[in-house]
This record gives sequence, C-alpha cells and structure tokens, in this order.
Amino acid sequence: MDAAERSILARGFQASTMELIAREAGYSRAAMYRHFPNRRRLLEELVARKTRGLQQHILERLPAGSGLADMLVESLVIVATELVDDPLLQTLSEHTEDGTIAQLIVQDPSLSELITLLVDTLDLDRDGLREGLHPNDVAQYLVTTAITLLIGVVPDSSNPETARRYLRTFFLPALLSDPPDPVPVFKRGNQLRRR
Repeated sequence: MDAAERSILARGFQASTMELIAREAGYSRAAMYRHFPNRRRLLEELVARKTRGLQQHILERLPAGSGLADMLVESLVIVATELVDDPLLQTLSEHTEDGTIAQLIVQDPSLSELITLLVDTLDLDRDGLREGLHPNDVAQYLVTTAITLLIGVVPDSSNPETARRYLRTFFLPALLSDPPDPVPVFKRGNQLRRR
C-alpha cells in the first residue's frame, strides 16, 4: 500500500501499473494480484486506508471528554478543510465518474461501517439526540452532510470557522434535542451582538 501510494503520487494512477507497484514494494506481479485482483480493488483499498487514517487523526485531535456535538462538528470540519485537499485522494478522484473526492468517499465501504458503528453507539438520553430519529436516518444525514461539505455546496466551507458555524447552525439542531448555541454572543458597547 505504501508503494502504491508513493507511485500514484509521483506518477499518477494510470502510470502506476500493478507491475510497477509490485516491483517497488518488493513483490512479484502475481503476489500483487493475489492481494488486489484488479486496479479498481487497489483504488478502493487506498481510499479505505486513507479514510481509516483520517478517522484515527480525528479521534486524536478531539479534546478529552468531548461531547457528541463537538465530536460531530470537529470531525466534519476536518473532512471539509483537510480531506478535500488530500493529494492522494485528489489524484485518485480523477478516475471516478464525476472526478470528485466525494465520489470516492461515498463508494468506500469502510465509511458505511464507521457510520454504522458510530450510530450504534449513540443513546437518545445520554447523547441528547432528538426523539424519533431512526439510526439509518442519522447515518444518512451524516454522510450527506460530509458530501455536501466535500463538494463545496456550502460557500467557503473549506474555511474551518465557516464550516463550524454552518454545522452548529444547521446540522446539530437537526440531530440534537438541545443543541449548543450556534454563534457565540459577545458584547460590543452597550449592545449584544451575534458574530
């Protein structure tokens, strides 16, 4: 996988043949095909690897004791501001139907597993989720929000503060029964204003 990533970043996906990657990794072409029956499968595994790495990166960056609201917002901010600029995913996305990282992510089966695990661990009372939410609806909403951010539907969502504000204003109220204030209130002169 490391050899494949290096080769694709240096040469592009088309020029990185299975034989070339196998040679760089110190394997035979036959061994490469035992692990990855075709280039599409290699592409899928690279995306899944990158997604798992991002998941770990997100967990490491969350402050200790973060609640569900912070975890969801900060995870999606990282998706909107960092995943969209990942060089490997940008290179691989050139080989999807619409040429976007969003398409790669949607096709990643490990994303479904991650969302399912997350939703299965949620508890209405403990996490403050709105009553009546079905786990599949929560999962679908998480995925569509991530895709919305990845394809830039929200103007300036690559700016962390813009993404955070959007998520706190529109995303959290759809999921949480008592969402945190989306925009902190500050005092200017004698008037209270919202940022």
